[in-house]
Amino acid sequence: MAFEGDEELAELIKRKAASIIEEAGRCCSSEFEGGVVEIGYPEELRDVVEGCKVAFVFFYTPTCPYCRIVAPLFEEAAAYYSGRAAFAKLNLARMPFVADALGILGTPTIIVFINGREAGRLVGLVDGERLEVAVESALRAAGCPASMDGMSAS
Repeated sequence: MAFEGDEELAELIKRKAASIIEEAGRCCSSEFEGGVVEIGYPEELRDVVEGCKVAFVFFYTPTCPYCRIVAPLFEEAAAYYSGRAAFAKLNLARMPFVADALGILGTPTIIVFINGREAGRLVGLVDGERLEVAVESALRAAGCPASMDGMSAS
C-alpha cells in the first residue's frame, strides 16, 4: 500500500472514495425527496431534470378536469418513489411558452426525463397502473432501484 505508516491518510482516502461511489450511485439528490416540486420558473425545470437520473414533470392547467384527476395519482407516485425519481409539476397557464418550447399540445401531459433527456410522454388521462409502469420502466432504464411492491390501489 502506498500509504504505509500513515493510516489516518489512508482511512481518509478510503472514506472519500466510498463517498464518491455512493454519490455516483444515487439516483436523486436529496432536495427531491418527499413529494412534488411546484415549478415556478423555467430555470427550476432545468434543475429538476438535471437533479435526478429520472424525472417526471406533470404539465397541467388549473381548469383542466383530467389534470385534477391525474394530480392525486402523481402525488401518490411522488411519495412512493421519493428519493428514487424527481416529481415536479408546472402550471402551463402561468408559463405557456414552455408548452411551445416542449411541443405540448394538451393537458395533462407528463414528460419522463432520463439522464436529462426526454424519454417519453404520458398524454391525457392516466391511471395509477399506467403511471406506475412508466415509473418502474424509467427507473430500470436509468439503473435506479425500482420496487415491484406497487403503489396502493388507485
